[in-house]
Amino acid sequence: MYHYMKEMKDVILAFVWMFVLSFQTYSQRNVVITNPNEAYNIGREIEIFEDKTKIIPFKDISKRSDIDAYFVRSLQTTPSFGITSSVIWARITLQNKTTENLFLEIAEATIDSITFYKIGANNQVSKKKSGVYVPFGERDLKSNFYLYNLNLKAGEKATYYFRFQNSLPLLFPMRIAPLKVYFEENHPKDLLQGIYLGIMLVMAIFNFFIFFTVRTKVYLYYVIYVLSFAGFFAYNKGISHEFLWPNAIWFNRFTPIFISMGISFGLLFANSFLNADKYLPISEKISKVLISLVVIFLLFHWIGFGPISITFLNLVAFIIVMYVLVMATYIWMQGSEEALFFLGAWSILLVSALIFIMQLSNILPSDNFTRNALQVGSALEVVLLSFALAYRINRDRKEKDQYQGEVIRQLKANEQMRNRIARDLHDDIGSTLSSIGILSQVVENQIEKNPESVKGLVRRISESSEKVQRSLSDIVWTTKQIEESLDSVIVKMKEFTAEMLEPKNIDYTFHVSDVSSISFSPLKQYSIYLIFKEAVNNCVKYAQASEVEIAITCANDVFNIMIKDNGIGFDEVRVKQGNGLNNMTQRASSMNGSIKIYTKPQNGTRIELKVPTK
Repeated sequence: MYHYMKEMKDVILAFVWMFVLSFQTYSQRNVVITNPNEAYNIGREIEIFEDKTKIIPFKDISKRSDIDAYFVRSLQTTPSFGITSSVIWARITLQNKTTENLFLEIAEATIDSITFYKIGANNQVSKKKSGVYVPFGERDLKSNFYLYNLNLKAGEKATYYFRFQNSLPLLFPMRIAPLKVYFEENHPKDLLQGIYLGIMLVMAIFNFFIFFTVRTKVYLYYVIYVLSFAGFFAYNKGISHEFLWPNAIWFNRFTPIFISMGISFGLLFANSFLNADKYLPISEKISKVLISLVVIFLLFHWIGFGPISITFLNLVAFIIVMYVLVMATYIWMQGSEEALFFLGAWSILLVSALIFIMQLSNILPSDNFTRNALQVGSALEVVLLSFALAYRINRDRKEKDQYQGEVIRQLKANEQMRNRIARDLHDDIGSTLSSIGILSQVVENQIEKNPESVKGLVRRISESSEKVQRSLSDIVWTTKQIEESLDSVIVKMKEFTAEMLEPKNIDYTFHVSDVSSISFSPLKQYSIYLIFKEAVNNCVKYAQASEVEIAITCANDVFNIMIKDNGIGFDEVRVKQGNGLNNMTQRASSMNGSIKIYTKPQNGTRIELKVPTK
């Protein structure tokens, strides 16, 4: 009796299970299309089954009740599965209550394989294949997206199955409408795609010409970066497959190279534009590691590790975007104005890339906004980076103009220096050498007749020789002087003072205030030194002084030298006719300065030189 009851229980359970399965099969969603003037999104109407084995044939999918039980209704407006190695099946039953011929659109161009099945009247099955590895010419309609003629007459009902498989992130927006609706809705979108590609190509061509003009690699990196983005979106929107290589389907295996080149050359552009090696020397090594990872995962994709390699490629792309953002922020904090321009542009790309990647990874819903976020962000970024490059061009031009102005100024200063040296050689050294020659002839004539007078002549020759030696030393120092600070010329003044005063047992003080902020050209330093040298020499030669006070100061943007002695002084009216004082006055005037002499007989002398610092 117990055995009989158990058998009856099993039969009842089997009957209930068969009834549930048959009810579920019978209860497949029946979507009725009634409005011929709008596109009907069926993302939430389809039922979906994930085949992880990837081997279940359509016959089992459509007829086996156990598989039928695993079909579940989609919860997404745009079904999205991220990166998956599974085969995804979708099905729907449609009934046409319009008088129009209906078409189904799958608005995602980058799907490896789509197989379309229709179960019509009398259970007749028709089949079509599409995808990026099917020649473009085999499509029902020559469109960048997939359009299928449902062949569903007015009042007719049919069931449709779709088999999807993809190595890239899988999503499939699905709509049903007559052709005129697609034309009216997609036509503006095609215009926007044209505008986007136009912007990218114009920016690439413009900067390519700049690269040929300036031969700076940052512009070449930028051109390749922009073209890579343009190529990626041309493929992503099905434009390249439609117009560039409709029959070269083998090339679609290599299309991940676009995004790989985009992120790689974007990183190289960032390093070059920001002068990263200057602010962050390790950046070159980091860039090499990240680009190597991009190349490795790209190769993995080509040898058959599609979903896994694309997952890691997306991860590396995210790391690169974040790394560049951090690097640009750091360089901006170090004081680079260019980094601020770059930071603004890259932040826009970062936000759009995050939205796009999260949509591909099924974290965010796939809709018009998330699917096009990266495209909009990249266009804005490219335009802003073009402004940044224009700012860089203007800055480089200003620096070049400043450099050219500095070169011209230096050439003029060198010319003045040569003229001044030539004049000094002629007036000072030339006359001194002439006097040495004359004295030498006198010595030759007097050496036998008047030996005592020869000693004085020889002493004068020696003094003149020392004078020539010092003058030549000063000229050599002047030709080597390139610094604009006063440190070296003040050292030269101190040395000359010691050489002139100490052998004569003249006490002196040499006071220098802080003049580190003053910058004078080598020519101006030379003129100051010659004035100083003439003044000190006069103290030794004419003043008969026992004490000399020297003070070098700077106040109210005026450089001052004061030389004071306690000597015998002189009559200004008579002495003003001398060449020494005239040379000092002319040199001071050439620097827009002034020189004043305060003296009276038997009351010492004070000389003040004033030179403006601006």
